Amino acid sequence: MFKFLFITFVIIYIFYKISTFLLKKVIKNASQNFDSKKKKNDGILDKEGEYVDYEELD
Repeated sequence: MFKFLFITFVIIYIFYKISTFLLKKVIKNASQNFDSKKKKNDGILDKEGEYVDYEELD
């Protein structure tokens, strides 16, 4: 009987640890998606790098 209770307890404990780990990942991912939606109002060329005016280089 002790073996059965011990194995049941270990299985429940492992399930608890895995579920909390996955829940933390989901919450972190959701918060990153929420933050990225706020930053979508940037300009089109903001991620392209520095602007170079080639007429000025001559």
